[in-house]
Amino acid sequence: MITYDPGTWGILFAISMRGSVFPKAVLPGLLCSVSSVVLHWYLHAEPGRLQDFGAGDAAANVLGGFTFILGFLVVFRSQQAYSRWWEGGTLLQQLRGEWFNSFSCLVAFCNADPEKRQDVVKFQHQVVRLFSLLYSCALEQVATMETNVFEVIKFEGLDDESLHFLQHAHDRCEVVLQWIQRLIVESDSAGTLKIAPPILSRVFNELGNGIVNLNNARKISDFPIPFHLAQMITVMVMCHSVITPVVCAATVSTTAWSGIISFIVSFSFWSVYYIAVELEMPFGDDANDLPLSAMQKDMNTSLRQMMNRRAQEVPAFDFRPERDLDMEVANVDFTKAFSAKGRPAIVKPHGVFETGAPEAVGKFAAVLPMSSLEEEKFEDLENAADPKEDARPSPVSSFKAWPAATDQRSRPSPRLLTPSSDGSPRSPRAKP
Repeated sequence: MITYDPGTWGILFAISMRGSVFPKAVLPGLLCSVSSVVLHWYLHAEPGRLQDFGAGDAAANVLGGFTFILGFLVVFRSQQAYSRWWEGGTLLQQLRGEWFNSFSCLVAFCNADPEKRQDVVKFQHQVVRLFSLLYSCALEQVATMETNVFEVIKFEGLDDESLHFLQHAHDRCEVVLQWIQRLIVESDSAGTLKIAPPILSRVFNELGNGIVNLNNARKISDFPIPFHLAQMITVMVMCHSVITPVVCAATVSTTAWSGIISFIVSFSFWSVYYIAVELEMPFGDDANDLPLSAMQKDMNTSLRQMMNRRAQEVPAFDFRPERDLDMEVANVDFTKAFSAKGRPAIVKPHGVFETGAPEAVGKFAAVLPMSSLEEEKFEDLENAADPKEDARPSPVSSFKAWPAATDQRSRPSPRLLTPSSDGSPRSPRAKP
């Protein structure tokens, strides 16, 4: 699929020939133009030859009616072709979302018991390969490319007998889907998955929704535009290309305009016709077809990312009432904010300036006195807090490094200081 930028005026991109139908439509347009020029010269070479030819205003009127019907059919076919193209992309994206979410749920439902750690790791690595294989089999079913080559996560660990069966299966996608469902059932019985059955059933529902979307996508590649409709439109476009030069040569007074008009009319009809033909099958390897290989790579990237420990662990949160109770908002540049040194500075309305950079964690910036409302919030929270819970240090997370949980808990939580009457810093808990 071609991605393009229309630019400021929306014109310059139109000169690109990659993926364009213009090169194919130019040939019939030039044939019509040349035919019209030659015929116009012949009819006007001798007096009376044009009258003897007999193609005048009546022929132009007939051609106008024929052009109207042909234009309606060509536009109708192009609309149906674009609908098939858009529906194909929508169904594949829905399919990806259903299956990836089911995989994400399986990862989240894994048992956190340390005794089951080895079984959980084995289950996750087995199921991630099956999901990658499932999505590639789905794309292979709808693809109309010359060679169906898709990237998959290596599955050498699967037994050869099962892979041989899959190679000769009537529907590979259904077989892999059955493997995944059976693996879920066995893992739930073995305790590898620890979740209530009604919640686990959501995974099966999403797997089923995905296979339904796949079958809806298959109808696009299995059921083309009806033959008689495609045949009729093609024949009418060819007849139009034959009649147009004749009528233009007989009705247009000058030779140049006869050739120009013939070229424009024929070129336009053939361009729309070729667009419709190309979009009718969106799962091929043409420049404007859907990027099936890129979609498979994107799915694999998401699956592999979900296997990362950082994706499976909830990020630590250093809750500080004086900072978090107000739930202030800030503008974040997402192209830089999540890097180690690109986290933006946040200005608090009550005068506290704090940088988000990890090297500033544990340090204090300039502080202005807290308002009376903030002090009341602080006192209410202090009175309601559990002394045992309050005595424990709060974890501090950093984007620069990802320390172990024990290291995070060992670091003390920084607290804001407010100036006392004599100018020396004091804790918010201290009474003036």
